[in-house]
Amino acid sequence: MSPNEMLSETILATVAKILEKYPLCDRCLGRLFAYLGKSLGNDERGRALKIATIMELHKRVLKGDKEALSILKKVLINSKMPLTELYKEFNVEPQGIPLKCYICEDRLNEIISRFSELIAKNITESKRQSFLVGVVAPRSLIEKESIIVKEFQLQYWESIKREIKREVGKRVQQMTSAKADFEAPQVTYIVDLVNNTIREEVRSVYIYGVYRKLGRMISQNIWLGKDGTRRYKLAIEDAVKSTLGHVKASDVIMHIAGREDADVRMLGSGRPIVLEYKNPSSFSIDLRALKDILNSFSQWIKFDLNMTVRREVVSRMKKSSIAASKIYRALIYSEKALKNEDLMNLEKAFEDKMVMQRTPTRILRRKRDRVRYRHVLQVKTIYVSPHVFEALIKCEGGLYVKELITGDNGRTSPNFSQVLGTNLSCLMLDVLHVHEYI
Repeated sequence: MSPNEMLSETILATVAKILEKYPLCDRCLGRLFAYLGKSLGNDERGRALKIATIMELHKRVLKGDKEALSILKKVLINSKMPLTELYKEFNVEPQGIPLKCYICEDRLNEIISRFSELIAKNITESKRQSFLVGVVAPRSLIEKESIIVKEFQLQYWESIKREIKREVGKRVQQMTSAKADFEAPQVTYIVDLVNNTIREEVRSVYIYGVYRKLGRMISQNIWLGKDGTRRYKLAIEDAVKSTLGHVKASDVIMHIAGREDADVRMLGSGRPIVLEYKNPSSFSIDLRALKDILNSFSQWIKFDLNMTVRREVVSRMKKSSIAASKIYRALIYSEKALKNEDLMNLEKAFEDKMVMQRTPTRILRRKRDRVRYRHVLQVKTIYVSPHVFEALIKCEGGLYVKELITGDNGRTSPNFSQVLGTNLSCLMLDVLHVHEYI
């Protein structure tokens, strides 16, 4: 009589077949049936399954079932349970050193205890308030588990990585005041079973605000020439980097909604920016003090800080920056003398107009040549003199405004020079408004 026939295709039949072939600790056996029976730990579940299976086999043996005796002897050895009386009764002789668990080699309880204590100690010292646990496991460990699952076609199992994450997380919460956070933990602890270490991944702090650039020849990022010298003496990045000591972070990264050229001022509403502080020592940052530090760096750069945000805001801001509208003010020189009616014609020509632009000549060295289409919503002009006028340009994000004015030798069409029938040059350009994203 086979185990299946003997135990009538029950869970115990499957357990008997598994333990007849593989030595397993309580946790590793219980994990193979993890989704059966709620409110049980895998160690409790595994021990219960072993006891019930051994009892059922014992009952069959007492009824004279010889095959059950053969199976029971193997199950007793592989169950790794200290049932000495049964060993004596059925002359079961374990072979030398007790067999180790086929999956975890009897290390799982020690792994859970050790890493729980190390993480709890780190959380207490660093005063973290929330955490998450991740696991990197050796391929051999995963493969052994997978062999049993496939061989016995198990449906209600969970992986050893999942068990370690859950059990370590539960113990750490019991040992500290920190809580597991599955959405935005302050720190993620990666239990690396390959190298037997813990890796700490601290969540960045993201602060949303806007900056204004009140002067010209100021770049967004620090720009070094080929000889290693700075192209511009001042950059937005300079001000941002100056806050690292205050925040006590390892680095800060700027995420900005678009960009303006170094010679273009950013006025009016300001340009949206997210400051990402990596590995911060604290997640409670005084935004007012941070703003004071930023604004004291230079009279030509000013910031407003609104709030801390989640990482998703960065991608949302960058995706929205193309479609969002912007307003520019340009002071324009014309080779040919112009009249008021010329400017009125220009306004009409660019009312709700789609513009084709090839990558501007001035940036071809760093960007590939391609065609893009951008929308000009409205143009308003002010006559200054026969050769100078001012234009307010409301347009879609990503439009190259200087090339809209000059035409860039036909690479932008239509363009202001083309409509007015003269060569134009942009004397000064300012950004007055950038749509906010949150």
